[in-house]
Amino acid sequence: MDVLSVLFRFLHIFSAVTLLGGALAWRFGFLPGLAALAPDTRSKVENAAAATWRPLVLASVAGLLVSGTWNFLHKTGLTPAYHAVFGIKFLLALHVFAVGIIAAKQGNPNRARQLTGVAVSGTLIVILSAVLRWISTK
Repeated sequence: MDVLSVLFRFLHIFSAVTLLGGALAWRFGFLPGLAALAPDTRSKVENAAAATWRPLVLASVAGLLVSGTWNFLHKTGLTPAYHAVFGIKFLLALHVFAVGIIAAKQGNPNRARQLTGVAVSGTLIVILSAVLRWISTK
């Protein structure tokens, strides 16, 4: 087994878990917990969390782009069905990247809605990844 292929597969999975897991935890755990705080305090805590999370988002996006490119270029025998599903997955990934970065901006009043979008698109990406794995083993 090629060591680089294993390394890039690990990087891809780890980056995806970090990005999607962080968005899910923030949207469905952290934000509802902040509802009990006063608006001033809530805003300060939310902005501090956004500042902390932003480097993780950027690193995850970079990790996914690098590892995803490596993984795709080293696959052989891809069918038109694989390419179609991959195209949809890639467009959803671009949505997750852009909205994840925007959601991590300071003073963002639409953060909850944006993180919900990341969670939905991210979940669809995981489903499509399972479909791609199934297609590539047929």
